[in-house]
Amino acid sequence: MNLAYLVLAHNTPNHLCKLIDALNSPNVHFFIHIDRKSDNSLFKEKINYQNVTFIQDRVSIYWGEFSIVQATINLIREALSSQNKFDYLILISGSDYPLKSANYINDYLSQRSGTEFINLVEMPNQEVGKLLDRLYKYNPQTLYKNSFYRTVIRIFAVVINKVLRWKRDYKKALGNLKPYAGSQWWALSADACHHILWFIETNPKIVKFFKNTLTPDETFFHTIIGNSQFRTKVAMNLTFTEWKSVEHPGFINMEQLQRLKKMDKIIENNVYGSGEMLFARKFKDESSELTNFIDNWIEKS
Repeated sequence: MNLAYLVLAHNTPNHLCKLIDALNSPNVHFFIHIDRKSDNSLFKEKINYQNVTFIQDRVSIYWGEFSIVQATINLIREALSSQNKFDYLILISGSDYPLKSANYINDYLSQRSGTEFINLVEMPNQEVGKLLDRLYKYNPQTLYKNSFYRTVIRIFAVVINKVLRWKRDYKKALGNLKPYAGSQWWALSADACHHILWFIETNPKIVKFFKNTLTPDETFFHTIIGNSQFRTKVAMNLTFTEWKSVEHPGFINMEQLQRLKKMDKIIENNVYGSGEMLFARKFKDESSELTNFIDNWIEKS
């Protein structure tokens, strides 16, 4: 079982180094995208492994915009065009950390080969806040870092959506596709990822529609998978997250870890289904106390 970890990182170079050490094994390769707004050298000087690739095609990422989808697409392309042939591509952030050993994760995926681990519900879904306004509201992209420009864009979006109450015709844009949504993080088979790239190449109008959609990282890949043959193989994703607010997850703390440690298997049950959690997010850059705690419990389990 050969695994490609697709890592989105921007502000945790110390923690990213620990993350790679924890997941490193002969059968894995790491493809890392560093936000273009961040200093790439802060990460590169700490991480120097032959099985780590810092991709060159970097994107300036802004929350809730298509830029994070584009960075993910760039990671998928880099992994699938490499000389290595991977069974799974696993999307994680630079502030994640495994809750199981690298060998356990490898065995887990080997025993479930062909399963697509991605949280998926048909929209709208009130229970997890995946409403249709994500599709019919207009969310302009940030093209420049300039703060004045960003302010103008935000005002423009308010006028369009709240004053004029203009709604995009998402049904026309998507055609026969049903809209799906879920969580950002996933572990997908190489076949599913090849399908995603094929979809992008053959459906430029749909891709263009998602470029002005709110939080498309929670709808774009999900709509593609949900309308494909891979839909029947979908299971809950593998990342444990506790949400501090509707928009942002809270940081992992020791109290949470002590609670998780008591579980033989960390099982989540919710609208997305039931499944074991192999990763957790998110961790601060200086989190040695927490990661050492996890390392010790993994070693003893």
